[in-house]
Amino acid sequence: MLGHFYRRGCKCKKKKCTCGSKWAFTVDIGIDPITGKRKQKAKSGFDTKQEAEEAATTLIHEVNKGTYLEETDKIFSDFAIEWLPIYSDAKDVKPGTVRVRLHEIGRLLPYFAQLKLKDITRKMYQDALNDLKDQGLSDSTREGINRTARMIFRKALELELIKKDPTEFAYVKKDKKRLNSWRKRKFQIILKKKSLPCF
Repeated sequence: MLGHFYRRGCKCKKKKCTCGSKWAFTVDIGIDPITGKRKQKAKSGFDTKQEAEEAATTLIHEVNKGTYLEETDKIFSDFAIEWLPIYSDAKDVKPGTVRVRLHEIGRLLPYFAQLKLKDITRKMYQDALNDLKDQGLSDSTREGINRTARMIFRKALELELIKKDPTEFAYVKKDKKRLNSWRKRKFQIILKKKSLPCF
């Protein structure tokens, strides 16, 4: 298979490594259209050589299919600030709406500010939404924050800066009291329609 596999940072002079260094690989991913030089991709952190080989195989398969995407190292706070004028110009929104979006971005920064976009997982994002609920933010406030986050990550996806949108399956937990009262009313309506005794 194409690629170079090695233990990154290994200081052992023996054939068998005893220092616990992780496996890494470097593979060719094509030619840079601007410079004409070959492009390489390196990745490390694998416990075994087999894991490194499997990851390299997946990468080469994506390159050959034309689906490989070099994710950005841009952090959330930087991209969120870049996104705001894009959103404002594209939607021709009012200044008040932009202020609301900026406020909602501010609510997300404690969780993601210095994280790379590509490193934010679905679990991390859902945990952030849940924590905002624990802080006592209303359903509508959290829905607004979630809406803004979705727009930011979808723009990053559209610009091919990330492979996955961490907001895709996220949900805003509703206040249980409201949900239960809604269910009770609906149940009573069904009982009345069926002419059953309501209790």
